[in-house]
Parts: sequence; C-alpha cells; structure tokens
Amino acid sequence: MSSFLWLLLYLAPLLGLTAVIFAWLGWQWRGADLRKTIQELQTRIDDTQAARSAGEVEHDTLRSQLDSTRSELSSLRDALESSRAETTLSQEKAAKTQEAHQSLQDELDKTAHDLALLRTERENVSAALAAAHAEIEHLRSRPESAAPVAMPETTATSAEKPKRKRPGAGKTPKPVVAAPRAPGLPGAIAALEARLAAQQPTAATLTQERDDWQRRVTHLESQTTADPAGLGLAYRSLSDSEKRLQSAHREIERLQNQARVLQHVAENAAALAETPDDDLTRIKGIKGVISEQLRAHGIRTWRQITQWNDDELRAFSEILGFRNRASREQWKEQARTLHEAAHGPLS
Repeated sequence: MSSFLWLLLYLAPLLGLTAVIFAWLGWQWRGADLRKTIQELQTRIDDTQAARSAGEVEHDTLRSQLDSTRSELSSLRDALESSRAETTLSQEKAAKTQEAHQSLQDELDKTAHDLALLRTERENVSAALAAAHAEIEHLRSRPESAAPVAMPETTATSAEKPKRKRPGAGKTPKPVVAAPRAPGLPGAIAALEARLAAQQPTAATLTQERDDWQRRVTHLESQTTADPAGLGLAYRSLSDSEKRLQSAHREIERLQNQARVLQHVAENAAALAETPDDDLTRIKGIKGVISEQLRAHGIRTWRQITQWNDDELRAFSEILGFRNRASREQWKEQARTLHEAAHGPLS
C-alpha cells in the first residue's frame, strides 16, 4: 500500500505534465479552425473599418463638392438674373433706338417733303416773277402810236466785262417820251406792279440778276469768236447769282417761319393773360437775358415752351441767336418736368 502511494506520488507530476501536454495539443488541434475564423472576422472587421473610414472621407468630399456646387449654382442663378435684366434693358434700349430711328426717318421724310414743296414754291415764285416781268415789258411796249418806247438795258455789274453793243446801239439813245396809253392800260400796269411789289424785293432783284447773267452766258456762247475769259467770268458770276438767290430764298423762308410763329404766339396771348408767369431761368440753359428775350416775344410760361413744335423750336432758336441750343439742352422736356411738378400733368 505504501509502495503504491509512493509510486503514485512519484508519477503524479509526470502524469500532470502529460495531461497538460495532451490538453494543449488537443486545444491546438481543435482551435485551429476557430483561430482561422477569428482571424477572418478580424480581417473583415479591419476591412469594414477601413471601408467605413474611406466612406466617411468620400462622404465629406461629396458634401464639400455639394456645397461648392450649391454656391456655384447660386452664382449662376445670380448671373442668369443679371443677364436677364441686361437683356431686358438692351431690348428696351433697342426699342427706343428703333423708335428714335423711325422718328428720325419720319422727320427726314417730312424734311424732304417740305424741301420739295419749298423748291416747287421757289420755282413757282421765280416763274411768276419772270411772267410778271414779261407781261409788264409787253404792256409797256404797246403804245397806241407806232413810235417805240425805249427801255433801258440791264447794266452789268462792275466785275463783268462790258457787253458788246447791239446793232443800232452805237450812239447813246436820247430820252423818248412814251406815247399815250389806252384808258385801261395804267390800271393793268398798276395791278401788275402791285403784284410784283408784293413779292420779296430781294428775290426779285437776285432773280433778275441771275437772268441777266444767263443771257450774258447765252450771248457769249453764241458768239463766233470765242471769249474764254469772259465766258468763264460769266459762268462764275451766274453760279454766284444762283447761290445768292438760294440764300435769299432760305432767308425769306426763315423770316416767314418766324413771322408765323410770332403771329401764333400773339393770337394765343389773350388766352394766357390771367396765367401767372413761370420762372424760365429754372430751365438749364436759360439765363436772365434769354428769359427777358423770351418774355419780350410772348413766352412767359413753361407750358408754352412744352407746346413748341419743330417750327417754333427752330424759330425761337434763331430769334435768340443760339442755333440748336434749345434742342440740344432739351428745353421742352425740362419745361414739361417743371410744369408737371408745379401745376400737375398737362391737360
């Protein structure tokens, strides 16, 4: 018994060590799959965490891009609104430009029409003057007796070369007393002379001068022996006469327009007798002297300036001696603004 115990005590450590070794070997054999599974799970966990980190980074990147896209979209919307506003403004400017172009074209057409009418009127006046001259000369050359009535020839200007003498005019003619005329002839001559006097004297004089130079040119051209110097002088003088005649017609038209405008102002003066005067100097470009000149010509209120038409605007610009100043400084628009601010809209 004691031997058995002694053997058991002697073998107990060895048996315990053997049990531990076998237990360890068994655990190693049985836990290989489990460790492999644990390693796979750990790998998956690591991959998942890495993917999560990458997803968070990508999420942050996408959020930043989204914020940037939103900012860019907002900027594009603002730019679009600005472009729409600019487009609308450009369309309005284009419409105004088109209206101004159409207005200018209408004004040009009207001016061309008025110019054609003025040219026709000038031709009619010239024809009437020529016809009146011819009829007067015809009536004066019809005495009752056979004795001719001497009519003085038109003298040339000091710059003209002396005219060649006509046949039979070698000597200075003596004054010839006109023969008695028929009873109704003086009245007819007086009526024609009255019609002639009613025309503008300057236009008549220049028309006669032009006709004289035209006859002079015709005479020089019909000569057998050429006279280049005299013909050139006659051409230049004829051209100058036509230019002076046109200038005289323009001056007559300008004065007639001024007279019509002032007559219109005078006709409307009674209706404005009780209307108080406005301060015309509040219009930019109208100082004290110009204001007094306007009042002297019947312009006392802003309303009158607002109602000026093109002829009146041109006439008062010429009367004041400031060409196109009223149009350039927009007196009518300024007067309208002042009138509406002080008295209300124009009726």
